[in-house]
Amino acid sequence: MIRRVLFALSLATAALLAGAWSASAQQPVFAANSATTLDSATRASLTREFGEARARGLPVEPLVAKVREGLLKRARPERIQSAVAVLAKRLESARSALGTSSNAAELVAGADALSAGADPAALRAVRAASGARDAAAPLGALAQLVATGIPSKRAAQMIVDLLARDASPSQVLAFGVAVETDVGAGMPATESALFRMRQIESAINSGDAATATQGLGGYLQNTPSGRNGQPKRRP
Repeated sequence: MIRRVLFALSLATAALLAGAWSASAQQPVFAANSATTLDSATRASLTREFGEARARGLPVEPLVAKVREGLLKRARPERIQSAVAVLAKRLESARSALGTSSNAAELVAGADALSAGADPAALRAVRAASGARDAAAPLGALAQLVATGIPSKRAAQMIVDLLARDASPSQVLAFGVAVETDVGAGMPATESALFRMRQIESAINSGDAATATQGLGGYLQNTPSGRNGQPKRRP
């Protein structure tokens, strides 16, 4: 549940901060009161980090978002610097796996998947299966599945199978969200994943447009149940 929220927020924040880097001044904008939180040495170090990331062709906005997150959490400056450096490395690793043509949202989702425990081979498999389609949602689902404990290779194969059946991005993302929610309710991850895959495949095979294109809400309402309609729990 938490990872789902953080992933959605990371993509939204990256989009909102598209103007956070001033092309003329080459200075990042952190927050209105950041001058009272970050000392000049830390700000200079972060600015250099952003400049290096930009020179390597990495998106700067997620790094700025990471600084703002640290400020909101009142993290120590050294913790913020470390978090930014780690994220920059993950973004670069994600780009190496996904290709230089990947957009910022795909790189952020790929970095999130790596952080959850996915390996580069899983990212490459999802990228290849996505074809010309945007891979951000499938990569986000990969992050969610791996975070629940499903092995990286198996999680990637599940997503590849759904994409091969022409599952839409919203369906694939709904799949990851539903599994994460089920696990939070006590279901074994693999059991939930198999059940949710059958739901999506059934919707696609039936040609039910309303069901096949449903977003997060529809899947979350249909939970494999025990008595009283409650999710099955681990013994």
